[in-house]
Amino acid sequence: MSPTTETARVHRKTKIIATVGPASKSAEVVTSLIKAGANVFRLNFSHGSHEEHLETLKTIRQVSSALMQPVAILQDLSGPKIRITKIDGDFATLPDGASVTLRPSDGSASSANTIFVEGLDPSTILKANQPVLLADGIIELVCTEIRDGAAICSALKGGRLRSRVGIAFPDSNIDLPATTDKDIVDFRWGIEHEVDYAAVSFVNNAADIQRLREINRREGGDLKIIAKIERKSALQNIDEIIETSDGIMVARGDLGLELPLEQLPGAQRRLIEKSNYRGIPVIVATQMLHSMITSIRPTRAEVSDIATAVMSGADAVMLSEETAIGQHPIEAVKYLSKVALEAERLFAFEEYKLRLRDADRATVPDAVAYAACAAANKVNASALIACTETGTSARLMAKYRPQQPLFGVSSSPTTLQRMALYWGIQPIPCMPTSTHETEIEMALRLVQQRENLPNGARAVITGGIAMHMPGGTSVLEIREMSSKDSSASAK
Repeated sequence: MSPTTETARVHRKTKIIATVGPASKSAEVVTSLIKAGANVFRLNFSHGSHEEHLETLKTIRQVSSALMQPVAILQDLSGPKIRITKIDGDFATLPDGASVTLRPSDGSASSANTIFVEGLDPSTILKANQPVLLADGIIELVCTEIRDGAAICSALKGGRLRSRVGIAFPDSNIDLPATTDKDIVDFRWGIEHEVDYAAVSFVNNAADIQRLREINRREGGDLKIIAKIERKSALQNIDEIIETSDGIMVARGDLGLELPLEQLPGAQRRLIEKSNYRGIPVIVATQMLHSMITSIRPTRAEVSDIATAVMSGADAVMLSEETAIGQHPIEAVKYLSKVALEAERLFAFEEYKLRLRDADRATVPDAVAYAACAAANKVNASALIACTETGTSARLMAKYRPQQPLFGVSSSPTTLQRMALYWGIQPIPCMPTSTHETEIEMALRLVQQRENLPNGARAVITGGIAMHMPGGTSVLEIREMSSKDSSASAK
């Protein structure tokens, strides 16, 4: 079972999320994206129908199976993001200095002269001299007056306006819930079609997560819930949100409209560190390689931005328009992978360990994961292996950022897919086992074959699948690999 990447023994630890769209939904491009290094595919429910998303989901699952490479699917709920309506021809050019009228949506198409806003009436929330931002702030308007139920604006900075882009009113007081009726319908679709993760947009507090978690439980779902941090209220309630969520996303597009831009890097670092301490995945998103929507190469600033996120402790970095509608989706993933791999060489493991002091005290599995990573260093292990039914053991070992290659061995397809998001984890499928010893032997054999490790190479293993104790890992062993008799001697 050989890896699909070109460098079989050099494992990039930071995971890559690629958004699927018109530029990347074909089986051929999905195949190339996985081979280039994509670990997770994002379905953006702000666009497209359920039928279109189902076709894309099936394509991803089929390609993943054919390549024998587990990947995760992330459903991104649109939330109450305020958007403009569709534009005839999908694009319009808004010149600098142009006069633009903002009106509440009546079903009409937007244009460069009149923009229709979904979800609210701009004339009721805007005042003269207040800013209006579109497309993550690339286009900037200022309200000049309110007249006849419309907001009249002037374009301080125009640009290319795309259908259904977000529109923000940073100086206006807007109170909207995190999930809409559409989000609930979409979330139930995700449960039915067994996506791996659901990202909740515009989270305010823990109650926003708990609402969806209750629906998930009631309907027998197994989705993991990611909280997107893009509101000031979320930053104020961040500890309770992290405690309730299965992961967070630093959604820098909208967060950068809520905060002064100069405060965004500090907020990103704090969110990463808090998630690291809790041991849940943290994703850094928005404009990672924005220039590569049209350019064949990234800018120097983008490369530095990616490296900063990786060296700060991000579990994953995400591409949005770059792979959804960009001209070079495969090249974007390749560049992201190369930059992340190089940044990992400079990762300050000792400094990271200081940040996590006392973080292993919460549970027995957490303490075992910490001990496993420490043992791997002590015995100079060639591999760390988590034999896991739910993925919890693997996630907790990833929390401590071991320098050794890290493998998650499971007989559960869902768990293998889910682990594709966890930092450093290489998911490996195995057959169901009935005894702990058989489980250990199988895991050792699979890792040794995959990595071409010599007999006598040491591995630190936590279990277990055969113990049928999901989330209850309390076993740690150190073994030596031996391919001759497919067994291992205890040390």
